Amino acid sequence: MGRNMANNTRRIYQLDQNLTPEQRIVTFAKCSRSAEPFDKIAKELTDEKAAKFNQRYVVAFGHLSVAEHAAFNIAMEDVSILATKIIEDNRLGSFTERSTRYQVYDKNSYYKPDSIMNSKYADVYGKAGNYLFEIYEKLYPIVCEDMKKNYPKTNDNIKTYDTMIKGKTCDVVRYILPVATLTSLGMTLNARNLIYAINKMITSPLGEMQDIGNDLKKIAEKSIPTIANMIKPIKYLAETLPELQKTVSRISFNQTDIKQEPVTLVDYDVNADDKLVTALIYRFLSQSYESIKNKVSKMSQIQKEDIIDQALKNRSAMDQPLRELEHIYYTFDILMDYGAFRDIQRHRMCSQTNQLVTCDHGYEIPDKIRELGVEKKYISAMDTSREAYEKIKKDFPQEAQYIVAFAYKKRTLFTWNLRELHHFISLRSRPAGHVSYRLIANQVYDELAKVHPLLAKYINVVKIK
Repeated sequence: MGRNMANNTRRIYQLDQNLTPEQRIVTFAKCSRSAEPFDKIAKELTDEKAAKFNQRYVVAFGHLSVAEHAAFNIAMEDVSILATKIIEDNRLGSFTERSTRYQVYDKNSYYKPDSIMNSKYADVYGKAGNYLFEIYEKLYPIVCEDMKKNYPKTNDNIKTYDTMIKGKTCDVVRYILPVATLTSLGMTLNARNLIYAINKMITSPLGEMQDIGNDLKKIAEKSIPTIANMIKPIKYLAETLPELQKTVSRISFNQTDIKQEPVTLVDYDVNADDKLVTALIYRFLSQSYESIKNKVSKMSQIQKEDIIDQALKNRSAMDQPLRELEHIYYTFDILMDYGAFRDIQRHRMCSQTNQLVTCDHGYEIPDKIRELGVEKKYISAMDTSREAYEKIKKDFPQEAQYIVAFAYKKRTLFTWNLRELHHFISLRSRPAGHVSYRLIANQVYDELAKVHPLLAKYINVVKIK
């Protein structure tokens, strides 16, 4: 019997795109209890029947996994860059953001928090924001002309050349932009994660996040009205975080003992080589992990290296490593300028713990700024940002983040598995990337290579000379 004849009952098809999001949720949810074909289930649904089902099983019983079958493509415009980083902290989603590397930002296009603008700091905030954009606009043509001299036109496409020059110029002047800069963000989330994201936003201490959360709530109420009943502030977060902060504030820390290394490996799997070999063998046997691990511990180093080599040597640049690499972890404390953070934070398939955006750790000065003799203007922008931040944070520690310039450094704790590090290091060390995050990717690789040289040698890294 031919292959097709043996499987002639198989049906693979796309659901009717005219179904509402709630109907799609119910269509797939019912298959766990009904043997009817999906299209028949869908045909029998009405808005009323879908709402009744979702109220009973999704809302009342909390069977939220089925809500993942409804997806939303949401466009956000004129939201602050600070807000986009909070939104993108929802790891199970897809995000595309307006670039600061390839687009020039307009003067005064920055977010002004009501809490600050209705306070005694309104003038301080406004003057600082305006001044940062003033310096950004003044330095742009200076840097741009220098880039044209260093990269003269060839016979290449003029549009391509202009785009290249703009990108190289923006890479320098973007350090001056405040975190309040308004941007655009495209977001794709399923219904389950949209509800959770909204709940986190309306629980946020930032007014902008609450406003964005309420705008998204209106979209949810229109598209998934029954499931939108689950939108509410998260009491656990609202109570726990302030209580933890109060407790921490009572503990004395030595503020002068602040490390300035960009990348510090603070924790990792000490026996990663054996752990990876054990995981690689595991799928081909029926023995327990412990028994395989004991056997691996008695293997020669050559045997272990051979197994790891076989697992990774045939990878092309587009191949993801085997999932066994996910069992190996590394935790890094990274201190980077906000521009670099903005790109590195997008690697959400890891665990991230963020500190607030501050001026506590100083700022970066691009080499090109020194080379062109405009360091004084640049420093005046940084000083203006810091002075405004220091004044505002006394009464508005959360909102004070908005006026911090991209050049200032911030800390984030990242825990990556080895598989994700293959992706992060290879992508973020490429020559086309911004030097700030290329340096971080290189240093992450170097730290990994110090403790696990055998595992590091299979990672594709482009070293900065």
